[in-house]
Amino acid sequence: MKAYAIASCRVSTVEQLENNSLNRQQESVKKAAQELDVEIIRSWTGNVSSKAGTNVNRKDLKEMLVFCKQNKSVKYLIVDEPDRFMRSIDEAFYFEVLFRNEGVTVWYASDPQLNTADLIAKMAKFSKFFPAEGGNEERQRKSVSGHKKAVEEGRYTFPPIPGYVKGTKPGVHEIHPEFGKLATCIKRRRQQAIHAFRGHEKAESKCIYAR
Repeated sequence: MKAYAIASCRVSTVEQLENNSLNRQQESVKKAAQELDVEIIRSWTGNVSSKAGTNVNRKDLKEMLVFCKQNKSVKYLIVDEPDRFMRSIDEAFYFEVLFRNEGVTVWYASDPQLNTADLIAKMAKFSKFFPAEGGNEERQRKSVSGHKKAVEEGRYTFPPIPGYVKGTKPGVHEIHPEFGKLATCIKRRRQQAIHAFRGHEKAESKCIYAR
C-alpha cells in the first residue's frame, strides 16, 4: 500500500508572516516528502499559537488526528522544525505519541537527525523544544514588563477606544477629528443615564424600607 503524508506549516506572529516564513516552510516540507517518496494529501497552514498549555486544544492538531484515524495510509506528519510543530516540551512528546498510536511519524524536515527513534534523537529533540518553550516565556515576561512600563509612563498600549485615534506620540491617543466629539457626548450621556438609574434604584429601595 502506498504511503502518504500530511503537513503542517505554522506561524504565530505577523512578523513571521511578513518574512515569508510560511513559504519557506512549505518548500522545506515538500522537499522532505520527495526524499521520503510520499505524497502530501492534506496540509494545515496558518497563524496558530503553540505556547505551552494551549496545544491540547488546538483545532488543527485535533483535525490532523481525526484525519489520520480515517486515513490509515497516512504515515507521516511533516513539519519544518520542532518549534513549528509546537513550543512546549511536554505537549510535543505527548502529541508525538498520539500520532504514533495512529501509525504516523512526526517528521522534521529541516532536522533529519531528529527523525530516528534512538535516545540520541530524543535528547536532540529535547534540546530543540527547551529553548522554544523558554523563548515563549521570555517574550511573555518582556511583554508584561513593557506594558507595565508604558502604563507608568502614561502611555496606552492597546488599540484606541471609540472616538480616538493613534497620536503622533507612541501610546498617546488623540480625539478623532470627526467622531471624537460625538463619542465623548455619547459616553457622557451614557454615564448620566447610569447615574440617574442608580439614583432611581436607591430612591425605590428607601421607599420600600420606609414601608
